[in-house]
Amino acid sequence: MANAKKKKKTFQKPPRLLYSAAFLLMKLVYRVRYGVTVDRSGVADLKGPALVLAPHISGKDHVLVGLALYPERPTFVLSEHFMAIRPLRPILKMMHVITKKMFCADVSTIMNILRAKRAGNVIVLFPEGRLTWYGHSGAVTPGTADLVKKLGVNVYCVTSNGAYLTFPKWGKSKRRGGKIRIETSKIMEGAEAAALSVEAIEKRIADAILHDEETAMPGVRYRCKDTTAGLTDILYRCPVCKKENTLEAGGGHIRCTSCGMDAVLDEYYKLTGCPFGGINAWYDWQASEIDVSSTVLEGKVRLGAVNEKGNMDANAGEGTIRYDREAMTVSGVLFGEPFDASVPSDKIAALPITVGVHFDVYIGGRLLYVYPEDRRDVIRYVALCDQIKEMAGASCKTPPDPQKP
Repeated sequence: MANAKKKKKTFQKPPRLLYSAAFLLMKLVYRVRYGVTVDRSGVADLKGPALVLAPHISGKDHVLVGLALYPERPTFVLSEHFMAIRPLRPILKMMHVITKKMFCADVSTIMNILRAKRAGNVIVLFPEGRLTWYGHSGAVTPGTADLVKKLGVNVYCVTSNGAYLTFPKWGKSKRRGGKIRIETSKIMEGAEAAALSVEAIEKRIADAILHDEETAMPGVRYRCKDTTAGLTDILYRCPVCKKENTLEAGGGHIRCTSCGMDAVLDEYYKLTGCPFGGINAWYDWQASEIDVSSTVLEGKVRLGAVNEKGNMDANAGEGTIRYDREAMTVSGVLFGEPFDASVPSDKIAALPITVGVHFDVYIGGRLLYVYPEDRRDVIRYVALCDQIKEMAGASCKTPPDPQKP
């Protein structure tokens, strides 16, 4: 009818039948293969609209969070780069995900999240903005607390303890047995979210997602043929002689070819034979050794970018990169055309990473995958970026008043 009111558009959920079939199957597989257990007590009163936050522990987190929330069919907020992966695109469209430019202001994402709220959906967001590569949660992405306050809905947390230990991002040897324990909690009521200050909300979120995999599952064994395969993709500095790129890993050992240090990583993720008892402490020390004021990373790189068909082309171009505390500059050829772009270092919030392969950065108005010639350099760019941000954050803090006790 001409005078009939137009039906308002709503933000759809994943199709019930397909979603239910998929998650019932995965529930069985994950329980048998990975020892997954779920404590849903923290989301017992969950109903949309609501927001669920989760520390990004493993590449399986979307499945694990989905298991914790089932039979609810949530709306996931994902990096837009997933939509550029051709086989995934139809699945993600069917799931009605919300895409986001990671670590960039993205008004369209906020608008879609608000649409999903108005539709009564449960929205899932990983507030760190990237997947951890060494088993410890990262900083909350700027703007997350503002979003929580704007939404004014109940906020929950889902943590998949043991997910990193089962699926370490650097690991090249599958873990068997072990256990994943999914825990849930309620962070705040919607009324609290609307009333609290942004600073108070940010602290509440940071406390909720703070997570250390090395202490989350004590005494659990994650059986593996080679516990250290791939470990030198995140560890590059010897803790004994402090030389770089002298480490070799394999057969459960990580050795230094310069000083002879020989550390062993057991199936409980415990290190012996070096100054550190675990990978996290080694990585944190390694990062702290970076001299931000003098470090310059540069070299030849291969470039990946999204082509005109919307697909990520891992061989879109090549060139050179230079990165220091002032700026990151990429010069070369992209899709047969000259490409020369730079971004101030203080505008790079973080660098998502595929360990030992590439890191992601928005530069020159587009998303680039940057593949250094030496795969060990990938983590160095990421670590330098994090140290630059940490130093900037420290310099912004008000120094204590020496006159006050």
